[in-house]
Amino acid sequence: MKKITAIIAILLMMIGAGYCDSRSFINELGNRAIQTLTNSNESLDQIETSFVKLLDEGFDIPHIASFVMGRYWKQAIPDQQDRFMKIFKNRLKKAYASRFREYRGVKFEVGEISQRSGAEFVKSTIQKPGGPKTDVEWRVMKDKIQDVTVDGISMSVTLRDDYNSLLSQKNGNINEFLKVLEAKS
Repeated sequence: MKKITAIIAILLMMIGAGYCDSRSFINELGNRAIQTLTNSNESLDQIETSFVKLLDEGFDIPHIASFVMGRYWKQAIPDQQDRFMKIFKNRLKKAYASRFREYRGVKFEVGEISQRSGAEFVKSTIQKPGGPKTDVEWRVMKDKIQDVTVDGISMSVTLRDDYNSLLSQKNGNINEFLKVLEAKS
């Protein structure tokens, strides 16, 4: 009986350590993003470079890219997958890096952590000065973010819907899809 209790205690400590790591990971990455990307002394090019560095360090881009392409990912050859990931990162950089200047003075708090489907979900809130709190949930697996849900809306699902709509318009032709994305980038 004591052996079973000891094993359970060790497992609980391991699970608890994982939760602390994910919580610390999100807290550190979020605070570093706010500190780095809201710096008014940096040019947009410097902010974009910092954004890509944080993206590479903290996000599971291959997983997210395959998810947002959906069923078309498996149809794509490796060269097309690589092209899509490059375009995808560039589009994220262009869409979000410049917006971080709007986040000067925000309050970022990390809250509860839960575990589902082999991933850890870290809840947080972001509050602009004088504004309402925004609920953000981070899906973390293997020390990388796989999805961000803002006020209940999954960014990965939203992007998948957008990209799959465009792929459908191109009759599933991945090269045509990539050409359209490259032209928009």
